Formats: sequence, structure tokens, C-alpha cells
Amino acid sequence: MVVSFLIWLENLAPFSGLRSSAYVYPVVLALHLSAISLFAATIVATDLRLLGWALPGASTAEVIHRLRSAKQIGFVLAATCGFLLFASKAEEYYYNVFFRIKILLFLLVVIHALVFRRSVYAHSGQLEHTARPHSSAKFAASLSLILWLGILCAGRGIGYVAGRPGMHYK
Repeated sequence: MVVSFLIWLENLAPFSGLRSSAYVYPVVLALHLSAISLFAATIVATDLRLLGWALPGASTAEVIHRLRSAKQIGFVLAATCGFLLFASKAEEYYYNVFFRIKILLFLLVVIHALVFRRSVYAHSGQLEHTARPHSSAKFAASLSLILWLGILCAGRGIGYVAGRPGMHYK
């Protein structure tokens, strides 16, 4: 049932057109990678500040606030282009082990965000009142860096390992 839906999705005119385009597909891929770069830079800067390893002259709250718009733009553009790329080869991605790993890591990032949003990210101004970053902030930042690095590595692996339609994982 899932595979039937994915085949239907990738055969919709916009996605089959994207897949077969010699020019549009590479542009969408380039935009996806550029947006990932923007998003990743903001994540790394925020996490390194939370760890106390970078931007010592700026408060954590200031770093989070100043990077929020760039982070949101990068994420929305990366997610939109990523969906377009996925939808153009949905069945192939479904069978790709790196794509599955990437989706699993995204789910872990969502859980990370839910767990640490209130305790770390929403109250970043309170973190400045201590001489050293809180252990929960350090843990959140470390976990964030590990998860996002995993997502980037899995994403790169997608292009190098072909998913094989007809091969079902158990």
C-alpha cells in the first residue's frame, strides 16, 4: 500500500517532470544543498555557543535570536526542496537504507526539540547567569550536533546507494 502510494506520487506530472528535467532537477538539488548549508551553519553556531566553545562575546539568547530567521529560512527551503527531490524518486528512496536512516534521525531531532525546547532553547537568557553553561544545555547541544551530522552523512549516502524497487525490508 505504501509503495503503491509512492509510485503514484512520483508519477504525478510535476514530480515526473522534475525527475526527467536536465535543468530543473540539478537546480532544485543545488538549492537543497545551499539551504542545508545555511541551516547547518546556524545550528552549528547555536550549538557551539551553548557548549561555550564559540562566540564568547555574545549571549546565548542573542545568538539564538539573531540566527532564528536564517535558521527558519534555511529549514523551510531545505525541507521544500527535499520533499520535491523525494517525491520525484519516491519509490527508489523508500528502498534506500540511507534515506531510512535520515528519516529516523529526523524523528530523533523532533524528539530532541520537544524535550529541550522548554528547558534549554526557550529559556536561553537564563543560561547566561551562570559562569559555565548548564549540563542540560551542553547535552542538548552535543546531541543536536551528533544528530544533524548523522542526517548530513545519511543524506550524502542517499546519492551513492541506489534503492532497488521490489526489494522489501522486513
